[in-house]
Amino acid sequence: MPVRLALPEVDAIGPFKRLSASQVNAYTTCPRLWYYEKVRRFKMPQIPVLFVGRAVEEAFCRMLQESPALLMANASPETLSHVPLDPNGVPSRDANAAWPADRLLTLPHEMWPTELEGLRQWAQERLSIHLPVALEAMKLEWEKDERRSGQWSSVNPQRCLDMCLKGLEMHLAEVQRCFDANGGPNLEAWRKGIRPKWPAPDGRSYNLALRHPLAQDGPASWIEAWEISRPWFVDPNAGKFSMNAIHPEHWFQGEYDLVYRWDDSINIVDLKASVGAGDRSGNYVEQLRMYAMLWWVTHDRKETVDKLEIWYLGADAIKQIDVPTLDEMKAMEAELNSLWHQLKGETPTMEDCPPNPSPMRGFSPGGVPAKAPETLRCTTCDWKAVCPGGDGLDSQLKGGSVRLPGSTASYDLTAIEELEPRMTLIAEVFSVTGGGDGQRPRIKVVQDGLFAQVQLLVDTHQDGEPAWPQGLLKGDRVKLDGVVPSANYKGELQLKVDPHAIVVHAGKDEHVEATLLDFRARWNVTGQLVYRFEKKGVGRNGKSWHRKGMMLMDATGSMKVEGWAADWGPQYDLAEVGDTMVAANISLDAWAIDVKGQINRNSKIQITERVERVD
Repeated sequence: MPVRLALPEVDAIGPFKRLSASQVNAYTTCPRLWYYEKVRRFKMPQIPVLFVGRAVEEAFCRMLQESPALLMANASPETLSHVPLDPNGVPSRDANAAWPADRLLTLPHEMWPTELEGLRQWAQERLSIHLPVALEAMKLEWEKDERRSGQWSSVNPQRCLDMCLKGLEMHLAEVQRCFDANGGPNLEAWRKGIRPKWPAPDGRSYNLALRHPLAQDGPASWIEAWEISRPWFVDPNAGKFSMNAIHPEHWFQGEYDLVYRWDDSINIVDLKASVGAGDRSGNYVEQLRMYAMLWWVTHDRKETVDKLEIWYLGADAIKQIDVPTLDEMKAMEAELNSLWHQLKGETPTMEDCPPNPSPMRGFSPGGVPAKAPETLRCTTCDWKAVCPGGDGLDSQLKGGSVRLPGSTASYDLTAIEELEPRMTLIAEVFSVTGGGDGQRPRIKVVQDGLFAQVQLLVDTHQDGEPAWPQGLLKGDRVKLDGVVPSANYKGELQLKVDPHAIVVHAGKDEHVEATLLDFRARWNVTGQLVYRFEKKGVGRNGKSWHRKGMMLMDATGSMKVEGWAADWGPQYDLAEVGDTMVAANISLDAWAIDVKGQINRNSKIQITERVERVD
């Protein structure tokens, strides 16, 4: 069972507070690195190679999902893309849902491959069709990313295809093993249409009422070997992070790449679109060992993994990882649980996470251990300019006041952790329009003669409750809990409802002191510049748009400040990482736990202190 979903009725932790292998590896690499990225929410530069790996994996899995008995080699890449999903993005278990492969007629038997080479040629063509689509999708995602870095022209499509083809050969070795084993121990069960709770994604429903449409008689055919040996993987059509394996106590989660299990042994495979010659290869080993522990605990501690492998597609190499023993898994679970309490039970402070990096590790292609480089980890860290382990300083600003050039007024500065982007108040519904047929209604509320539009950006609150009450009527008295107030370009007040806000009917005697007059429209903050970012695009009206932003950090927290490019002024372009900046007269926005500043033409951006730099 490669998937174990959360049980909402007993999950007191939630998806945002679980530990993962990547977080464990980040903390082990350097506690301060983990703190910057998971607490301060710094985002490292997004270079194309990070997206290329995802494109290679998607193309590979879409090829695995398909069958040469159903699709011609030149079929559309969209043929199996319309998999029915539930509201959480998980392939639906609704018995009436329409699955794409169930609606396809099998190809004539004379068109089915009857040898391994036929399977190879079909799969190679499918990869050549899927990869360009996946690369283009990743290119568009990269282009939209505010932290994109590098040039997409550095991506070599042929090299990406070569990695896919190397992965295909590794998979075909499993197909060959399955064929040689006459379909393995589950051939007859597969022929009868018996499927595991989480079958390998093949575009079919979870349950087959009759014999499998591709089943044959006699010895296993090559088509049957292809179908039976297909590993489990995350359905490419499923929602992101929707098919995790979650610890029974909900504090740890992971997502396997491939799980081979056709011969009743469990082999977890980690796909890597790289040569495996860097420090990160050590992280991959630890990740797979954690996945072995996760498989064991999610199977009532009765079933263990038989093999762990890393497929380095860039090196055409398979690295075998030692499976941890029961004692090692018990110790690992206890250590990870202790780490969860340390990192997630209460949010640690920066002082709790010192810049204490682990030594660099050396690996040659294929993840083979080699002599460690003499380079210090801090010299290659994305955050060395602001971290005291690199070129940064331990001391940070915390609010205060400042007088800016060209202004006679003194600006009171608010510490980032003290910013209040939300408010709770009681008001009366003035109007409700629209809604129904899955549409969100437009709600206007009034309080003591002041009006505000309610922006419903979600359907449900983080605790699973509806974001607004059904059947809301004019004159109803409502409590707007945790809404994010803002003023639009017309000066109209808006109250945003995100996953941390909710609209409910107010009790007859319920009272809240806050009023719409308490809305604070402008704030002043200061902090060290961590990085700048830009976003560009074309709107629905065909006009280009351009926004700029920066990440600021003070002694108490960090926040993004962003706005239209024309509103920033020359100080934005003059600023360098590590400089102390003031952003005055900005408004606040929020989404879940993230607080964000918004500048406009009346805001003022100023460098107040520059860091020393060596020419």
